[in-house]
Order: sequence, then structure tokens, then C-alpha cells
Amino acid sequence: MFQMSFRKVLAVALVLGATQIGAFAQGHPKGNPEQGDDDPSVLVSGGTHAMMKSGEDIHSSANASLINQANIHNLTYYGGPVLKNEKIVKVLYGTTGFQSFLTSTATTGATVAGFLTGVVGSPYYAWLSEYSTTSPAQTIGLGSFSASKTITPAAARNGATITDLQIQAEISAQITSGGLPAPDANTVYSLFFPSGKKITQGGSTSCVQFCAYHGTFVRNGQNVYYTVLPDLSASGCSTGCGTSTLFNNTTSVLSHELIETVTDPAVGIATVYAAPLAWYNKTYGEIGDICNGQQGTVAGTNGTTYTVQKEWSNKSAICKVQ
Repeated sequence: MFQMSFRKVLAVALVLGATQIGAFAQGHPKGNPEQGDDDPSVLVSGGTHAMMKSGEDIHSSANASLINQANIHNLTYYGGPVLKNEKIVKVLYGTTGFQSFLTSTATTGATVAGFLTGVVGSPYYAWLSEYSTTSPAQTIGLGSFSASKTITPAAARNGATITDLQIQAEISAQITSGGLPAPDANTVYSLFFPSGKKITQGGSTSCVQFCAYHGTFVRNGQNVYYTVLPDLSASGCSTGCGTSTLFNNTTSVLSHELIETVTDPAVGIATVYAAPLAWYNKTYGEIGDICNGQQGTVAGTNGTTYTVQKEWSNKSAICKVQ
């Protein structure tokens, strides 16, 4: 059975270069936390956390000084799990219609396989150890790129519009059939979609309201963590998810979701500001949301430099890459 009880939608700007695209807003049933709603009893149900794309963002590069006022942006630990060593499974949702940088198996250069190979063992992940916890004892270390999988979804879950619940059902079915490896406490299924597919979740639509999201559901007592990245090209998101190259936009959005999955993986099944919620700020959201609109680059362990989004450091009180 799927257990879905918490839905958090954060509108997050993506700024590549100097152009701001996007917004910051959080959906709670009794209002927006920016308006003072921090009652943990009224978190929205649903099970995902989305990077969205409309309006004006108080965290744009033009207002970066606000972020450096620091402690109001710090993340609070609420007792939930973190991923000690994120283990990423790249999943192509279907067999055709993908960008070549997604289908390529090359582990260097401008490919997603290369990005996952080079970045998860880089300094971009190393400093996340500051979010290790003592109660319970959890030490965040480097990640790994586990596998590339191409799945053939059931026709009923592979229409022109695909819902988040259909995605969860397909992940579960693929685990059962052996198409995807079984989950453990570190596994993240990072799903990519071909051009021409719309993704919907919580009343929002890909490339209309959001660019990507990460979510959680429970399968046979095991938390299942996943990220969803629609096609960001002109046939998918022609505007709103970055102004750099298509590949750089993709890695920036992907980095946002993967790092948030490390520090707050069970956001999708939390119902109050307590476990299984992990590192979270009631007003500004997760580690990547605080720094939306701020990109940088990181040298991967494979010798290739990649575009990533900066993330919030409680220790340094800045948004940083490493």
C-alpha cells in the first residue's frame, strides 16, 4: 500500500546567468508560511516537494543579501532520516523521445550518467556532513551512481499526462518485476521523462507550475525515495527552468532535488513538523529552496565540470557549492 500524507509545494526560482525565472511560495492549507502559517498540524497532504516556476522570488540573485542575513534561513532538524550515502538509480521512463545526454552511458562529459558519476563523490556532497545527526546517529557521506535503467511502463501509466500516483505505482510494479532494483535506506530512483509528457502532482503541472520534484511513498514497510524530472527542452519546458544550455539546466534542477533528498528524504510521508521530516525551515523550505536562483559549478571526480545549484549551509550561513 502507498502511504501518502504530506504534500509540500515550494515555488523555486531557477536563475542561470543573470535572468530570474520562477518564484517562491509554499502551499499550506491555512495559508502561506510567508504569511506566518507555521502550525505543524496543518501541513498539506500529498507526498512531494516541487521546484516551481512562476512569479517573483525573494531569493533571487538581486536580493542575495537577504540570504546572507543568515540564521533566519537555517534549517532545523526534526528527527527524521537522512541519506547516509545516497545511491542513485537513473531511470528512463519509456524507450524513446529522450535527450541524447540522458540515453548516453558515457561517464564523463556532458551526460547525466557523467554528472551522476562525477558529482556524487565530489566536494559538492562532502560538505553535507554538517547535516549529520546525533539522535539518531546518522553520518552523511558521499553518494554513488548505482545503475542506469530503462523501463517500459504499463500503458495505463504512460499516457500523454502522467500523475504522481501513476509514477509511484509504476516504480512499485517495476521493483516487483525486477525492472528496478529493490529499495534500501539510501536508494533514490531518479526518473526522467521523454518529450511530450506532462507530469501532474497536487494540482500542478510540469512546465506550467513546476520544473521538478522529489517524493516519498511507503512500499511493504520500506520508504521509497524518488525524483521526477520532466523534459526541459523546447518540446517540454521551453521557458522557465533556466536560461543556460539544456544540459546545464537539467543538471542544475537535478542537483536541487538530489541534495534535498539527502537532507530531507521522507518529506512525502511527514504529517507534522516532526519525524519523519528531517532538515527543514518552516518559512523557506528545504536546503535547496533557500538558495534557489543561485548556481555554481563543481569539478566532478571524473574530470568534468558541471553546473549545480548552490545549497544552504547552516554552518557557514551562506549558499555554497563546496
